[in-house]
Amino acid sequence: MPLVYRTLFSVAAGHDIIELSTRTLSHWLAGHRADGPTVTFTRSGNYELNRNSTATVVRHDNTDEHISFLRLITESAPAAITWRTVLTAVSDPGRMSDRLVWIDMSADVGGQNPEDRRFDAAAPGVALFFLQALECRDGASALGTEPTIVHGHDDAAVAGLLAAVRDDRRRLATIVSGVPADLTVAAWQQTMAGVLHRSVGMQSSYVLDLAAQQRLGDALPREFRVPIGGLRTFLPRVDLSNSNDSLRHPRLSARTLEGARSGNGVRPWVGSALIRAVRDAIREQPLPEELRSLDSLLNEEEAELSIRPGRAASPARPGRGPVPAWGSARTPAWSGAGPAPAREIKHRDVRIVELEKERERLLAELAETMEERDLGHEELRAAMNENAWLRTCLREAGLYALAGAKAPVAPGERPPGDFEELLERMTDASAFPHLYFTIDDNQDDVRELSGNKKERLWATRAWEALRALDDYARYQLAHPGAGKNLHDYLREPPEGFHGIPVKRLAAHESDTVQTRDKYAEKRTFKVPDQVHPDGVLPMFAHIKLDAEYGICPRLYYYADLAPGRTGRIYIGYLGRHLPVHSSN
Repeated sequence: MPLVYRTLFSVAAGHDIIELSTRTLSHWLAGHRADGPTVTFTRSGNYELNRNSTATVVRHDNTDEHISFLRLITESAPAAITWRTVLTAVSDPGRMSDRLVWIDMSADVGGQNPEDRRFDAAAPGVALFFLQALECRDGASALGTEPTIVHGHDDAAVAGLLAAVRDDRRRLATIVSGVPADLTVAAWQQTMAGVLHRSVGMQSSYVLDLAAQQRLGDALPREFRVPIGGLRTFLPRVDLSNSNDSLRHPRLSARTLEGARSGNGVRPWVGSALIRAVRDAIREQPLPEELRSLDSLLNEEEAELSIRPGRAASPARPGRGPVPAWGSARTPAWSGAGPAPAREIKHRDVRIVELEKERERLLAELAETMEERDLGHEELRAAMNENAWLRTCLREAGLYALAGAKAPVAPGERPPGDFEELLERMTDASAFPHLYFTIDDNQDDVRELSGNKKERLWATRAWEALRALDDYARYQLAHPGAGKNLHDYLREPPEGFHGIPVKRLAAHESDTVQTRDKYAEKRTFKVPDQVHPDGVLPMFAHIKLDAEYGICPRLYYYADLAPGRTGRIYIGYLGRHLPVHSSN
């Protein structure tokens, strides 16, 4: 099952995390049991909570080593989605993971990838129970159900936030937001609590007054500062000594955040983008080795329970000597001699389908990347050969100084780091003088792509596409009789003009999409009246920013470059793949 939620947090020294977890879980399960059995946490066992929900307790104690592990696995399938939540509590004095609680939630959506369904899972109820009942921390960061307020006059609070940003032990993202000028700190705290409610526990969050923002900005390098009145997500392992690392940590400018506001609220795309950013950060960061060893041990003990579903719950087994690697040398309970549990078979079948789809997607991406790499190598070899030939010609002409001179530094054209930066460039009339953007009312479609782990790739490809379209319009205006369509232009861009790999271009849609109203209407976008008197027209030509899997963003355009026309290319849409017959 794809992982849709994860949190890891610790509680303060002096607390018995197993006892705290037992009390909290008992309270939480009381609302799920209906007429089912009472779940006992002192022993391992399986339970049917109600018609749609089951629970499994795995308890492992080693009294000689003073080690205790408690795991609760719940599964529920109230509708088409099966939810699996796994909570693990660790009491192991002397280890980094002592007094740690780790919660994972996965979802089975019928073999499909949740990313393909605009799937944003809310934080599991058990996580909310813990965060409300206990003082939970991620290293130096405080985790809670609403953002922590930081005032500039509070030296300890400002120092604590700075420590949280710098903390190498931090496993989760930290979101820092300034307060808009027209709101109080308390009002903005409630607004941000609403924005982040679906990702509670997956990140720590802070709301800063203006004085606190200024103090934090003074303490951080310029590239890492939080925009005044804006927002920044600090991912784990911030490297303040490396200015390039700042590109890893997404930011929203005050202007963008202001545009996303609706009264005291914020449009949903902001929360969705933040959820994706923090969830991708969690997925990309492997669990610590000691937690992986613990996971293997408890998975084995869960499997042992699964193959004997009818037996009574058994007492937690006593320790059997030292367990330095958490029982990693144990022999798995099920060796294949008997039938595997039906539930495990179902899970594995679903996982096989998921992995096969992921393999197909990765192979397609690899093939496209290798093709672009080979093309880049050919262009590099041609440029190096031309450079060597020109220098030889200069030497033969007696221009030895010029032949040995270094070329001037190329003008800086750094691709945008994210879609917010891309949108800022798109609104700069000087950036693409031959393009006209009509997506002002649909900028949320662009921002829905924010926060994805591939955002930087997509933003770069969108920028490359816009640059190529702008240069194509420039070329057509300068050479009206050349007769080059965009496909011909991209196959061999003229010297001094930018291009993109021609395979990214789709000059039209399928007949089904172009002739069926429900698909064509989705591709009808605004244009100025001088382009079409209706103020809208269908745009079927588009540029693909990713392979044919998942979100696969698209950029739709209309070229109005014929003689006597406006001489511009109109950009009507930039966002996720629009519906087609195969996706409906």
